[in-house]
Amino acid sequence: MWFSPGDIVSVRVGGIRHEGIMTEHGRVICNSRRYGGVTEKSVRDFALGRKIKNHGPMNGTSSDQVLARARAQLGRTYHPTNFNCEHFVRRCYGKDPYSPQKRTVLGLAALAAAIAAL
Repeated sequence: MWFSPGDIVSVRVGGIRHEGIMTEHGRVICNSRRYGGVTEKSVRDFALGRKIKNHGPMNGTSSDQVLARARAQLGRTYHPTNFNCEHFVRRCYGKDPYSPQKRTVLGLAALAAAIAAL
């Protein structure tokens, strides 16, 4: 599989998708709970034996700008609901930092609570 700098890549961890940004050196910058925050690591360490999916770039933002934003966040602390891997990737692309997966989980939890209350 071919990767370009700034591409969004992901791996499945159970039912969750873990995202990162591919660098110009064939490494991945991601926000990881495992490492406590934003780190740059090898593709092998990012994937941990799982299949990597390449989503390509999110929008027309230049890869240099995406990578500069990603590197500016190196060392920032991970938080599952306020700054997870999806928040990180969207910030790198200049988008509002939100997490579709978090919204899905919270929606399902609310639905389960409503059903349990019946």
